[in-house]
Amino acid sequence: MRKTYLFIAVMCLFGSIANAQEIRDTLPKQEKNKKGLASVLFSGRPGKALGLSLLLPGAGQVYNKKYWKLPIVYAGFGAMYYFISTNEKQYRRYNAALHERIDNPMDPQDEFVGILSTSGIDSYRDFYDRNLQLSYIGLVVVYLLTGIEAYVDAHLSDFDVSKNLGFELNSSAHCPVGQVAIVWRF
Repeated sequence: MRKTYLFIAVMCLFGSIANAQEIRDTLPKQEKNKKGLASVLFSGRPGKALGLSLLLPGAGQVYNKKYWKLPIVYAGFGAMYYFISTNEKQYRRYNAALHERIDNPMDPQDEFVGILSTSGIDSYRDFYDRNLQLSYIGLVVVYLLTGIEAYVDAHLSDFDVSKNLGFELNSSAHCPVGQVAIVWRF
């Protein structure tokens, strides 16, 4: 008796899978797109905003007509320029003092005589070298973020944010038996 019920349950399961297979086979076949990542990213309005922003930072924001974002973009680049120039100046200062200490160990003429030891100068030089490298990484991050922001803003510019948004669950003749469609109303 158990084998009969098990057989019936398996047949119903395979029958529904076979039925679903028939439904899937009747759907039109979609041709696979063989587009590369660059053609997907740089296509349409968002792609143009991204390309412009990567060519000239802030141009993507101008293309999206978000002029108020330009001061933010250039403030980020200005801050990165300040950090790079300050850290580079300090690195060169401590690097020159370290070379003076190494070249003339008996009579060094650097600005840190009596203030810092050679190892202290080396520590400061390493500190500013690390900060200089982080500042360059920050510059690249700001550059990429301006492009990403222009790309996302162009995508969201057509997004509907009206108060008449909603959805309802609807079981209609267009859906297979037992399935529910979500109908979006705008």
